Amino acid sequence: MGEQGASDTSLSIRELAARSGVPGRRIRYYIAEGLLPPPHGRGRAAHYGPEHLERLVEIQALRSQHLGLDEIRQRLQRPGAATQGRADGSLWRHWELRPGVLLMARADLDETEMQRVEALASMARQLLGDTGREGERRGGGRSFR
Repeated sequence: MGEQGASDTSLSIRELAARSGVPGRRIRYYIAEGLLPPPHGRGRAAHYGPEHLERLVEIQALRSQHLGLDEIRQRLQRPGAATQGRADGSLWRHWELRPGVLLMARADLDETEMQRVEALASMARQLLGDTGREGERRGGGRSFR
């Protein structure tokens, strides 16, 4: 895994821009507008993770539907909002419990099971001691395939 694995989990703004196709200036704008979480670290030490790349993909998909930034912001913050995903074609919700730790569940679970998963996510955050600044991402899971 070596260097490739490290670059997958920690990206400079240039690398994030190259992978996402979104210019660095627009990435900074999305951060300022609250559409994208701030980077980990500050200044030259700032780096971005897979969650940033995923969010940029979501933003681009919503922009391709000709939605305004306010509508995009609302959709990104909506608990349980489903977005087109990847992989095997099934929709999944995921909760970032803390940077690098995800809980995933199929989006088609019945309501009772989904409530249990959300309770599990809440308990896991407490167990992990997650008191970071990503409150808008904690409220609900994001979905992807």
